[in-house]
Amino acid sequence: MKLATLKQIAVLSALDDAALAGLAGALEERGCADGETIFAEGDPGDAMFFISAGTVRIEKQTGTDASSRKTLAVLEAGNYFGEMSLFDQKPRSASAVAAGPTHLLRLSQAAFDALQKEGSRAGMNVLFAMIRTSGERIRRLNAQVIVYDEIGKAIGESQNLEQLLDVVLHQLCRATLADWGLVTLRAQFSDRLEVRGLVELELTVAQREDIASGVGIVAQALTTPNEQLVRNLAEDETFKASERLGFETPALVLAPIQVGGQSLGLIVLGGQQPGQFDANDLNLARGVARQTAQAILNARHREEEQARARHGRQYVRF
Repeated sequence: MKLATLKQIAVLSALDDAALAGLAGALEERGCADGETIFAEGDPGDAMFFISAGTVRIEKQTGTDASSRKTLAVLEAGNYFGEMSLFDQKPRSASAVAAGPTHLLRLSQAAFDALQKEGSRAGMNVLFAMIRTSGERIRRLNAQVIVYDEIGKAIGESQNLEQLLDVVLHQLCRATLADWGLVTLRAQFSDRLEVRGLVELELTVAQREDIASGVGIVAQALTTPNEQLVRNLAEDETFKASERLGFETPALVLAPIQVGGQSLGLIVLGGQQPGQFDANDLNLARGVARQTAQAILNARHREEEQARARHGRQYVRF
């Protein structure tokens, strides 16, 4: 195993060559195909894994149906997972699934224990690095819990659609550290897009009209049902040739709002720095879009009923 491979893993990058060489002898390489389960929720915990290439989804069972799963985190190359099993020896609390071809480095419980008993620099540095990075993961999880809690309350308490969308955007921008956010919804009786929510962003009349007419990245993103992460707009193969309206920034998160296959609109988060967002930000935006989709649809129906009632009263007065 090449030491350069190990240095690409964040928690190992500070180790010197001697420490890395000692750790390399304890690691086992494993390749995974797209969709392959690395370990399942409830499995015995006997190893942790470093991701040298590819992506891994951490999933939690949410119902009795095996397909009912929620993605808790999306981990990319340079990250690690499954480390808690080295400390508590309890069954896996979630499943790990390869999202695309993935290459892993496996550190078994026995190998980890041996490194600690030897008092090796590699073992101690891995331990301390995991302690440091666990704080970041806990903070991210706390932020996600707050987002879902606040949006859940808004779904139950908001008096109108604008109030709900304001909470959704503010919570997402705060959790992902986005510089701005917007929500567009399809008009009730046409394909035009209405800008229905803005955070830290001002649009001109011309920009709103272009969005409504289907010009630019927002409209293009709605041609696919999938959420999309744009790390650098200037280099992104999907959107780099799209017409610019003047508000776009290098980093974007695009999360469609859908109910039963019906496209309602799009949540967009923007960042001034390339690479500002990661797969976990995309996963959170996707989860929020799904959580709020039915509430948005219901609010649109109430708007229709209120509009009909107003027209009815105006007709009677006439």
